[in-house]
This record gives sequence, C-alpha cells and structure tokens, in this order.
Amino acid sequence: MSNIVRLFEKVQKIHYRICPYDKNEINENLSFGDCRHKSELLKQLLERKGFEVKKVRIIFDWADLPIPKDILKILKSGTKFVHRSLKVKVKGNWINVDCTWNPELKKKGFPITEKWDGRLDTRQISYGKIEIYDEEDFDKIKIKINEEEASKFAEKLNEFLGW
Repeated sequence: MSNIVRLFEKVQKIHYRICPYDKNEINENLSFGDCRHKSELLKQLLERKGFEVKKVRIIFDWADLPIPKDILKILKSGTKFVHRSLKVKVKGNWINVDCTWNPELKKKGFPITEKWDGRLDTRQISYGKIEIYDEEDFDKIKIKINEEEASKFAEKLNEFLGW
C-alpha cells in the first residue's frame, strides 16, 4: 500500500463530527472532526511525506446527501454550503482527495471511498453537483450561511450520525 493511500485511510477513519475549528489544534491525535479538521490533518501528513498539496473549497448541497428531511428543514436559508478538501499532485497530475466521511457512514448512504488506488480522484463530498475552487480563487464566490441555522443543523446532523 502506498504512502498516500495509507495516510488517506488513517484520516478517513477519524469520525466525522461538526465542531469548532482551530488549525493550531490539528495533529495526529485527532479523534473526530469535520472537513476542515480532516483535510488539514491529511494536508500536514502528505506534505511531511513530500507531496505537493493544495487546499480547495467546494460548493455542495446538503440536500444531495442522505440526511433526513426534518434535519434539512433547519436550513431555511438554503442547503448549499462550502466544503474543504484537497488537491494532491501524484506523478505529475493533480487529483481531488476528500477524506471527509468515515467508512461507517456508508451504512447511512454517504459517498465513501473504498479501496482507493492513490492515483485517481477519491469520491467527493456529495453524489450531487459540486463546484471545486482553488482556495485562492474562492474569495470571489459568495455563499451566505445563516450561522444560527448552521449551528442547529450541525447539532442535529451530529446526533443523526451517532454523536
């Protein structure tokens, strides 16, 4: 198994949970986290092994995921959100690498990368349409998120996912 696959699987196994984010607290002892935590940890680990890594932001729709309608209804302002992920240069090619969903979430219908080869894109955050932007280009994109709704949604989503 290659370094990139081993590191991807290590971070992918960390349980997904929406929670406060502090980049300075991200390390190999991370026991849970959301896309921000997991992509930052994978970036750190891959860079230590000499990989070139870029942060990306993805616009996706929570409604494209198997989340109960009563939880989605909390997001009255809209279900489109911003996701954090990575691009990694592998043998001269940039590939999209998303380690967000831990394997146990396959039982709930989430898009899980299994038996990844380390050369092609992993599955992404959603089965639906996504828009991928390099982090430095993202400032031009405006997504309005109601923080109160997002907080309530996070609480209910975490409960649904087993937290």
